[in-house]
Amino acid sequence: MLDIVRLLVHLGLQSLRAHRSKTIIVGGLMAFGAFLVTTSLALLDSVERSTRSTIVQSISGDLQLYAATAKDSLSLFGGIGLGSEDLGEVASYAKVKEAIEGVDNVAGVVPVGLANAVVGSPGDLDRTLNALRGAVQKDDQLAVAPLVGRMRGIIGVLQEQQKKQASVTAEKATADDTASILDRAASSTLWETDFKADPIVTLDWLDTKVAPLGEQGNQFIFRLVGTDMQAFSSTFKRLKVVQGEMVPPNTRGLLVGKSFLDRRLKMAVAMNLDTVEREIARGASITTSTVLQETLGKARRASPRIIYLLPPDQIGPVGQALAKELGQPADTPLSEAMLAAFLTLDDENFQRRYQLFYEVIAPHIQLYPFQVGDTITMSAFTKSGYLRSINTKVYGIYVIDGLEGNDLAGALSLTDLVTFRELYGQRTAALDQELADMRKATGIVEVNRDDAEAALFGDADSVDVKTVAASAVEDVGVGKVDRKELFTFDQSEVNKGMVISVGVLLKDPLKAKETTATIRALAGPLGLQVADWQQATGIIGQITLVVRAVLLAAIGILFLVTIVILNNSLVMATLERVSEFGTLRAIGAQKGFVNAMVIFETAVLGTMAGAIGAGGGVLFVLWLHQVGIPAPADLFQVIFGGPRLYPTVTVFNVVAGLVATMIVAVFATLYPARLAVAVQPVVAMQGKE
Repeated sequence: MLDIVRLLVHLGLQSLRAHRSKTIIVGGLMAFGAFLVTTSLALLDSVERSTRSTIVQSISGDLQLYAATAKDSLSLFGGIGLGSEDLGEVASYAKVKEAIEGVDNVAGVVPVGLANAVVGSPGDLDRTLNALRGAVQKDDQLAVAPLVGRMRGIIGVLQEQQKKQASVTAEKATADDTASILDRAASSTLWETDFKADPIVTLDWLDTKVAPLGEQGNQFIFRLVGTDMQAFSSTFKRLKVVQGEMVPPNTRGLLVGKSFLDRRLKMAVAMNLDTVEREIARGASITTSTVLQETLGKARRASPRIIYLLPPDQIGPVGQALAKELGQPADTPLSEAMLAAFLTLDDENFQRRYQLFYEVIAPHIQLYPFQVGDTITMSAFTKSGYLRSINTKVYGIYVIDGLEGNDLAGALSLTDLVTFRELYGQRTAALDQELADMRKATGIVEVNRDDAEAALFGDADSVDVKTVAASAVEDVGVGKVDRKELFTFDQSEVNKGMVISVGVLLKDPLKAKETTATIRALAGPLGLQVADWQQATGIIGQITLVVRAVLLAAIGILFLVTIVILNNSLVMATLERVSEFGTLRAIGAQKGFVNAMVIFETAVLGTMAGAIGAGGGVLFVLWLHQVGIPAPADLFQVIFGGPRLYPTVTVFNVVAGLVATMIVAVFATLYPARLAVAVQPVVAMQGKE
């Protein structure tokens, strides 16, 4: 037996040397297969790790627990249109926390509340009027003068717009009335005589007559996540506050994503210029892209707003800087035409003027509807269906480390759980008392259900009612209900109340399957269901699955083509040796020996070629790790874990490449070997098929 093995090895190696050209061709195909498997698996593993790092370690955790009775699936980023889902409630966060924290592989437990809150932003004219009224009431003359200058600038822009509209409108009387109001608002008499004599009366006139002619305020929607801010920041360490500060412990407050501000709420001129700058950085050209040209057109159309947003003492310096860039005389006044010329951009001047905009103009205008430190009003419809509004201080602006410019990474705004619960409409003792006081103040009538129709339609004399007269309440009126806005709270309020879901971050994701099973067993008795991070992130998680499936399909198709080519090459190489096999059969070699010899040759060749291919794959991945693979779009930044994917290779990737090559090569050899040995020795020796 040993002699047969030695002969098998000797003949196999000799055959490989004798057919060098065919060995090189077939070996090259095998090496490419090993290279493809090793590289592909390394890339896919890296994408999965990066995606998990992006989403799991920044917002979702590995698992989310929510009510088993929920009618909709949990979606942290919201469904299509950011609608309000029916997710039920986790009645006691404290119970869930106590049960889950004891599981060995759990690194952190974080409460989550989800709501869509509306925030209103006044228009420029309203904002300036309010600021001017406040300065007048405080007798702050240092603030009054620049605010008056801004008001007159806004009115000047409104006059220009009114003249353009008057030239095309058929309502001449209305146009004349508007022109008359604006003429008076812009006049020196109003500001130098009337305003100085009685500023409040003048401001009231501006409020009633001029304010309706200005730009109306905007409303925008926050996808709000209520949470324990300290637990959230300590669990999800990729969250970084880049402006302002983290909301202090046990304090009401808000953190807003920087990318949400930059891409949704920023002043139109700056936002459009930022969009063009990002696309140019990705290789786009203004000259060839109609989309970029249209974006710059939007920036030019919005540019007149800059004039009245600038403080009066900055209009001259800004005009001088723009005049120098445009090659105009230094004393050329800042105007709409100058701004339009400045924003007429091409590939040659864009970067220079983009930088000039942020150096000269941006520092002196308000780029966002609110700033860090401002108190904004968030409104939402509660679970009961009534509108609830909460004043909340914006403490800071955050980014996700490595995804600073990504739209999705800053889509969620974070607030404390107490604020969330009030917007959600959770019943509390304070709220119940407030409602009771309002009932007393308004003389609410309690009517038996069966008598409701009679009470509504006039037969009230026969109805048994219980009335609480307003006079029975000492000095309580709707306007006198004492509802004090508290900006701090006790930590026990966070733990004992309801949440929408509970996020769980694991220590070792490789043990996720076992840990999920354990948590599922604990969640069942609590009336909860468990979703992994891909399910919990809704459409975002599904997109990552689709992208991964597409990559797998593409790699699978490429590998299948390689197998077909390899199989054809092996068939041709084996059948060309029919006469050689016939000679071996004629001198006594059995079919099994010939089959074994062919398979041995392929196995040796596959081992060597596979090692070379897998080694090449390792070197290629190491090179990619150094240079990175750029993300072609924002979505890929989430999948790549940042602007570039830096793949890594593992021992499993290499072993998988070798094993796959060996298996494919050996199985591809079996069929042609059987064809070859099936030919009669005499016919084979004659060189016939």
